[in-house]
Amino acid sequence: MVPVSRTSTPEPPVEPAADEEEGLHRYHIGGFHPVMGDTRRYGWSEIKSKSIHSTFTPQDLNSDRAARDKKLWAMKVLSAECYGAGTDIFELEILQHLKKVDIKHAGYQYISTLADSFTHEGPNGSHVCLIFKVMGESFSTFRHWFQNGKVLSQVAAKFATQILQALDYAHTCGVIHTGKSLNSIIKCSVVSIMLLDIQPGNIMIQVPDESLINGYLESTLSETSVIQEATQGTSQDVSPEASEYTIIPTQSLRDYYFPDEGFNIMTLDIALSDWGVASWTNNHLTDLIQPVLLRSPEVMLEAPWGPSTDIWNLGALVPEFIYNQSMFSGKTEAGEYSFARHLEEMTKLLGPFPSGLLEKGNQKLVKDTFDSEGNILEPKMKSFVGLDVRYSDMEDVEREEFTAFTKVLMCLDPEKRKSAKELLDEAWLNHPWGGKMEG
Repeated sequence: MVPVSRTSTPEPPVEPAADEEEGLHRYHIGGFHPVMGDTRRYGWSEIKSKSIHSTFTPQDLNSDRAARDKKLWAMKVLSAECYGAGTDIFELEILQHLKKVDIKHAGYQYISTLADSFTHEGPNGSHVCLIFKVMGESFSTFRHWFQNGKVLSQVAAKFATQILQALDYAHTCGVIHTGKSLNSIIKCSVVSIMLLDIQPGNIMIQVPDESLINGYLESTLSETSVIQEATQGTSQDVSPEASEYTIIPTQSLRDYYFPDEGFNIMTLDIALSDWGVASWTNNHLTDLIQPVLLRSPEVMLEAPWGPSTDIWNLGALVPEFIYNQSMFSGKTEAGEYSFARHLEEMTKLLGPFPSGLLEKGNQKLVKDTFDSEGNILEPKMKSFVGLDVRYSDMEDVEREEFTAFTKVLMCLDPEKRKSAKELLDEAWLNHPWGGKMEG
């Protein structure tokens, strides 16, 4: 087992300040809905507390007043611009589709499943509301249970396995999780670029015992106890409609969703969440996707992309699970991001770009960047830290397996990249951890 205790773990991450949350300027006609400020009921529910960030709006905890156990749910209220404003996303339709295709699939239990949905008419417009099970925390904060945010290999391997199972289910359903880039102009994109893809912020930790959260919320929170005055600095660029609102700070649940002493973290499961900018395999929300540093080579070269771009995304992420460092930086010596430097880092790590991919990309971009062998035309990097050095603190066998796993996820040729299902047989995911399981 891998035990954890709140009295012996590193300091948890600092909660976001009010001015780092969604921002008052987002509350306007056609924008965000003032959930806690709206005295009208939301169908069957009552708002209890704001708990988690999501891509489009904050999520809020609801209690079903008709239910005997007063079960709590998470409600995601979409911006009014997400539907009916000419920039419709696919989130509701994709969630409805994922919910019903194959509940017996191994990956079904590792996606955030839609429990219900409805449309709410508020002062800022019509808002689609999505209901989910309450989750404990995202991987962004979960990793701080470990020293320096570096998650133990066996925990990372378990979560990577569950993400692959979730992706296998999504791809089987004709859905690609990978989301849009902020450079793609879609009006209802809001809170954070880090919530637009497969990354720590939308890998949620499932609650093993819901009674722990239910008991905490029912005994300590009320609709008014968390309301505070807006913090200084949030009034700038605020629309007249938003001037009457105040930001309610996010209430973290990370200290309450599993028992205190000696809890075995290996019993926890994840749920791949936030399908707000997901696409259908045959109908993309936009062509330019992914945060820059997680962007796949086919997307960077403006070549066609499909489900395998999710696999690249995971490959860029898994090492971050363990080492808390990005796979690529794309930074020049001056500390500025460079498209060419980013591609050069890929060649240093994974070799020349395949001719088949280059032929499908933007030809001007390709000719300006690559030579006839698929190498960078004008290399600038004087040194590069390879995977063998990055993973040097691993034991020999695990380092070899983890290096192989990383490279197979990040195959430069999207057509040769293994599927999520095929990747489940990789050696590192099935490594015999032995005594290391004691943490």
